Amino acid sequence: MEQELERKRKDSQLLLFFWRYLKRYPLHLTVCILTILFASLTNVALPYLFKLGIDQYIVPGNFQGVPLVASLILGFAVLSFLLGWGRALISNSLGQKLMWRMRSDLMEHLLSLSIRFYNQNPVGKIITRLTNDIQNLNELLTAGISALIADAAMLLGILAVMFIMDWRLTLITMLVAMPIAFMLQYVGIRMRIIFRRVRKIVAEMNIYLQENLSGFQIIKAFNREERNREEFREINQRFLQENLRAFRLRTLFYPSINFLKQFSRAVILLYGGWALYQGYSTMGVLVAFFLYLDMFFEPIADFSDKYSIFQTAFASLEKIMDFFEEDDREYREGRLRIPIKGEVEFRNVSFSYNGTPVLRNVSFHVSPGESLAIVGPTGAGKTTILNLLLGFWWDYQGEILVDGVELRSHDLQNLREKMSLVLQDVTLFRDTILNNITLWERDEERAREASLYVNARFVEELPERYQTMLAPNGANLSAGQRQLLSFARAIYRHPSILLLDEATSNIDSDTEKLIQEAVAKIMEGRTSIVIAHRLSTIRSATKILVLEGGQVVEEGTHESLMEKRGLYYLLYTTQATSMEIPQ
Repeated sequence: MEQELERKRKDSQLLLFFWRYLKRYPLHLTVCILTILFASLTNVALPYLFKLGIDQYIVPGNFQGVPLVASLILGFAVLSFLLGWGRALISNSLGQKLMWRMRSDLMEHLLSLSIRFYNQNPVGKIITRLTNDIQNLNELLTAGISALIADAAMLLGILAVMFIMDWRLTLITMLVAMPIAFMLQYVGIRMRIIFRRVRKIVAEMNIYLQENLSGFQIIKAFNREERNREEFREINQRFLQENLRAFRLRTLFYPSINFLKQFSRAVILLYGGWALYQGYSTMGVLVAFFLYLDMFFEPIADFSDKYSIFQTAFASLEKIMDFFEEDDREYREGRLRIPIKGEVEFRNVSFSYNGTPVLRNVSFHVSPGESLAIVGPTGAGKTTILNLLLGFWWDYQGEILVDGVELRSHDLQNLREKMSLVLQDVTLFRDTILNNITLWERDEERAREASLYVNARFVEELPERYQTMLAPNGANLSAGQRQLLSFARAIYRHPSILLLDEATSNIDSDTEKLIQEAVAKIMEGRTSIVIAHRLSTIRSATKILVLEGGQVVEEGTHESLMEKRGLYYLLYTTQATSMEIPQ
């Protein structure tokens, strides 16, 4: 996290990145800018109309022209309202389109990244980028850039008209405004630092909440509530302190600007009154200057809020750009699309994760329709073999062959279409049972066949059957029912290669009987690679691979390995004794 804080980019780089998205909507952008400019010029014209009415009609006593000037003022006010409404409508529409495009692009980019990225970045952090950070960019456009353009156009218009009316009073007003420029410089530097820290704390808070709310059972079971409250209070306290620092800097503007505004009024009244008395100025000019003075200081007074928007958005842009610049993509250069029969071979495969060796010269061969069981102590590299076969990691040494073709030559999508994975920890979505089985293909008849095939008959007994809505991660089902659905999902695809990663370790004995019946059927006729915690479930495997320390130390059938009395014999007999498994 600290490393993130040090990664800084120039404002020009951030704005250039933002511009790449803005320029995709040239019509919206052009109309938005024109609306902003015309609205600002309309507002600038109003005080000058008051000056004309006073000097040309009221002071000379010619009241016949006053209704005309009043009508013009009313017309400009209506026009200003319509242009302001149009500006808000168009800028918000542009902001929503921009957020939609950027969020879509970011999600597409994230889905192209390898599993390493997701191992290194917590889910809460990724969600923050896709939601809060991109939402801040909408504020940047609607309340930041568009407002800044409007304010700049208004200030330039005001100064131009004021200079034409009385250049001396204009210079006095500008001299009074100079201290504000120095304040903005100081506050700007401080605000940028603070908002970087705020974004860091927000990401930390989201990660903490995501982990703790999803793991609430462990927190309660181990009496961690009070400790977690304290940890969250500490994060929340830091968030409060940084926001208070930013608030104190922002509020520094308002009393200062109010003082300078009143000071300017006094100076203008003093000098303007003298100029009027001497005949150098007119009553209309003096009134217009007072009106322009409020308009002049209003955007300056709001600048601290706009600056906060810019700094928050820039901090978000930095984080979003970090994700867009992640280039650890899945290896998808392979283009070979062939029917997958299910032959799998590892030839001297070695793999390291973050410099730590995980597999060392692993070799084995599985013919189509055969079953391979992989066993070994925790950390032996069993799951890594499945991850490599699925194409999650590509920086391995050696060769991984599927149907005689190196894995990196296969079209990854075509290959995964003919593989199914069942994990110990089942992932279910907050959706219907049908969509959880079919993954949104919605073929109910096929889903029903798959469910019955794996003995998931409990679905037929539910009131809404396959249209039953699941709670997040299937919390309204038992562990056994969730696992049965994961089997139905795997079989629904009619895979040529079935990968089971300790898929029966969380299932009760009654459900395990149903699963064992289904497993015998689903493994028939297809290549199956099984990682099993319960060694009794793999006795019938065609071949058993024993891993230790990332190396193959034994290979054979259950009977041959038991005769060797090596590591497999030790693992099996130890588990058999503890679980009373018949040998």
